[in-house]
Amino acid sequence: MNPHSIIEQLIEIVTNNKLTEKIFVVPSHRDGQLVIQALARAGQPVLNVKVKTFMDLALESIKPVMKKADYKQMPYQIGKQYIFSELQKLKANKQLNYFNTVQLTPAFSQAVYQAILDLKQARVSVQTFPTQAFLKREKGEDLYQLFQAYEQKRQENRLLDTADIFELAMQQPVAPKKQSLYIFFPHEAYYRIEKEFFLHYTKGEEVVALDFPAVVGLEPLPSMVPPTKNIESHHPFSFLYQIENAPSEPDLVLKAAISEDEEIHGVFRELKNKKLPFDQSVIFYTSGRPYVESVLRFVQKQKLEECVTFAEGVPVNLTKPGKLIKGVFQWMRENYSIKMLAKLIREGCISLNQIELSGEKVIELLQDADIHWGKERYIQKLHEKMTDLALKIKEDPSNTRVVQKLERYKQLEKWLTPWMERFEGDSTWSTISYKQWLIALKDLISIEDNSNNALNTSAKNQLIEAITEVEHLADGDMTLGEALNDTEQWLMKLTVGASMPKPGHLHISPHRIGLYLDRPHVYIVGLDNGRFPGRQKEDPILLDLERKAIHPEMTLGREFVKRNFYLFVQLLLTTKGHVQMSYPFMDTVENRRSAPAHIFLQAYRLLTKQPSVTGEELVLALQDDVHFIQKETANVLHENEWWAKQVWDQSQLDKEVFNEVSFMHLKQAELAREARRNEVFTEFDGRVEYDHDKLDPRKNEQLTITTSKLEMLGTCPYKYFLKHILYVEEEQIEEFDMYSWLNPPTRGSLMHEVFERFYGRLKEAKEKPQVEQHLDLIIEIADQVLSFERESNPPPSEIIYLLERQEILESCAVFLKAEEEASGEGDPLFFEFNFGISGQDPATIDLANGESIRLSGKIDRVDRLKNGLYAIIDYKTGSSYGYTEKAYFNGGRKLQHSLYALAFEKLFTHQNAQVSSSTYLFPTLKGQGERIVRKHNDEERQQFLTIVEHLCDLLAKGHFPYTDAADDCKYCDYKIVCQRHTYEEEVLAKKHEEETASGALRLKEVRSYD
Repeated sequence: MNPHSIIEQLIEIVTNNKLTEKIFVVPSHRDGQLVIQALARAGQPVLNVKVKTFMDLALESIKPVMKKADYKQMPYQIGKQYIFSELQKLKANKQLNYFNTVQLTPAFSQAVYQAILDLKQARVSVQTFPTQAFLKREKGEDLYQLFQAYEQKRQENRLLDTADIFELAMQQPVAPKKQSLYIFFPHEAYYRIEKEFFLHYTKGEEVVALDFPAVVGLEPLPSMVPPTKNIESHHPFSFLYQIENAPSEPDLVLKAAISEDEEIHGVFRELKNKKLPFDQSVIFYTSGRPYVESVLRFVQKQKLEECVTFAEGVPVNLTKPGKLIKGVFQWMRENYSIKMLAKLIREGCISLNQIELSGEKVIELLQDADIHWGKERYIQKLHEKMTDLALKIKEDPSNTRVVQKLERYKQLEKWLTPWMERFEGDSTWSTISYKQWLIALKDLISIEDNSNNALNTSAKNQLIEAITEVEHLADGDMTLGEALNDTEQWLMKLTVGASMPKPGHLHISPHRIGLYLDRPHVYIVGLDNGRFPGRQKEDPILLDLERKAIHPEMTLGREFVKRNFYLFVQLLLTTKGHVQMSYPFMDTVENRRSAPAHIFLQAYRLLTKQPSVTGEELVLALQDDVHFIQKETANVLHENEWWAKQVWDQSQLDKEVFNEVSFMHLKQAELAREARRNEVFTEFDGRVEYDHDKLDPRKNEQLTITTSKLEMLGTCPYKYFLKHILYVEEEQIEEFDMYSWLNPPTRGSLMHEVFERFYGRLKEAKEKPQVEQHLDLIIEIADQVLSFERESNPPPSEIIYLLERQEILESCAVFLKAEEEASGEGDPLFFEFNFGISGQDPATIDLANGESIRLSGKIDRVDRLKNGLYAIIDYKTGSSYGYTEKAYFNGGRKLQHSLYALAFEKLFTHQNAQVSSSTYLFPTLKGQGERIVRKHNDEERQQFLTIVEHLCDLLAKGHFPYTDAADDCKYCDYKIVCQRHTYEEEVLAKKHEEETASGALRLKEVRSYD
């Protein structure tokens, strides 16, 4: 077992200074606690030891001064807010020269604020600001303005940032201390002000500086305090770059996994198969994303959350309170869309405990209220819906379904009203109070979140604590959009649930803070060259050249890679048992191979004692063990892997699986699949069959049939079966589209209303439509209709409203021109003529053998022609697809013209009414006023009645075959359910030709009528 060099140094120091007060000066409290635990495990008594950071020492020396002067520590977010406000002010006053064209985002404000803090920690002040050190003088001048304004604002509010605390501490006289030994731990990076403070604070005191062991070929990091003695190590990993001199092989395994998730699964597989204790193992990652999420997802699925600790916690957005905040922000950005609110409810982020409605019922009611989006529409549309239901109850108090629905809306109102009133601002450009915004956020987390585990509880508490810290210092106004961006950038960077290693727990930690974790089983993931050692990142605000000119000890961006690499090697030198290193073989996002990091290749060279091995040879050596499917059953971790292995090994499931009660649904699925593959028309292809007449409109006098139902039955009987017999409905949630206002159905309804009002005015004036005379009139009517719609359904923006208004006005012009050309044929008589709905009697159509069916519908317009006959006009504001002069019935797909003609004639039998033609009019820019005319005669009427008979036979028999034309499926909403596309066309044709498939034969006869 290889000794830990830092622990070995400490054992010697502690042993020789048992009674002396020892102060461990560490980069973080975590390091100090880990070191003390490691010493205890090594059997070294730890007496008279204190753990301190630079900040601890500074605050101790100035605590009385801060209290007397009423100074407070400044939260980072408040400082960033000061900079953001000042940037806005300077830009508005055109006082920025270098940053004048930069978009003021929270990320940019943070970068500027961090640059100012870096300058202060290099001991730069307003008086000593080095304007000449900047490559562009204008940048230096802009930063000086911001620096000066920040300092003034900070001093006015009696706030101290980190640099101020150290400066104030150095102004205090060095107080005499009792004899203490300061043990200085290596710091990977430091600020000038920290170094000078520590030297000031420990002046005249005994300081022992620990050191990392040297590694041949690896340059050490700069030391703040020169080490007391140089340390050597004989650990195998100290010979990474001197392979030929390595005294022994490291206890090392190198692996490649197909993905990051598989890397994590591989570690848990190893722990399971070797029965390794969790608290003797640690997983180090080179990058938190995606490894922390991958571990969290796995342990939650396996119900192992209580057996894992995360050194830096997990991102708050992976917790329920974090998802609530992020989801609410997105809901606001999407103009308060129902879709986003429904997502939050379904994910359980919103508490509905105060009402007796399920989440799905709440979503159903919100959708039914026709809200769609827009904050002001929620309560408005809710009240409209409740008023409508109340009127229905007044008309029919016995309608229990409506009564129950109104009660549910009252329950919904109880929750929705305070929910909507919680936040200021109706849109992202509304001006709000930053302080009130933070209060509302805190209220949201406190009330709406029902934390159900330790991680969610931690997230809730940390979010409230973070907001509270900033809230009492927050001031000023900003737009809701700015508040969203600022708060999201700040809060969503939080990590929650950070923990020290615990007994019985597997520990998950970034490699850079794992130097004092001395667990014997070490797993390191994420060693591909895209992640490790990382990329050089130069600060765009303070360039490295500028930093060097300001002070030689300022931290440089390009040093990040060097520090990261050095700390990783030092981590390897602390290992005292088994080490497994891995990298993801594939970049699953880019769908390409990943390359191993250089350190991974070097470790392979050390392991094989072959200094000249190439990366290609390494990949070839590892790739045979890269797979998704586990070869051995013992390696299977969860259900998905078991299923994958079953299918992979045999290309199908073992037949014995189908006999288990838990998997009877799979047996049924297998039967269905086999039935679909054979050439017999079965229940899995639409052959239902029943022994009653409830679905046959010829037998059931309570049934009325509509044009849309009849045409659906004629197009695809199976779709009719799904929609109107099984009542399978696609979930309809409209997404907020900032580039669109009216959806097609709404646009069609508005245009119908415009045309009806227009002809109403012409009828009053006894005038015929003329473009020159009536264009202004139809535009006036269109604007009235659009204005009314705009009040209840606001457009996403003025420009979108104007664009869609223009399109509708142009369509009105097309309509008017088409009507003028046809105005000599007759005069409009009825508009929106209803039958079988809105309290009107249905039209009864007589069929053969004395049977009849009842029809319902709405005819857009009926004209009386000069010859005394009638013409039906139907406006089509959509596509003319499927409407041609030749395809009169289009194989049973287009029946409206005949149905409406027969219905009208039947309803006006007493007037001997006869419809001579039906016209489909396309009065839009796309349709260009095209008219597709269907002439009616006795032969056509008889053909229509025959088609209806055949379609009714389908309902009577219970046969609902698929359509025989794949083109009918092109725009169908039910493709994912019916799966017609999975059939071979030849097999489907044979099913339809099968002797007992009478429904398919009827459909074939309907197709003959084109």
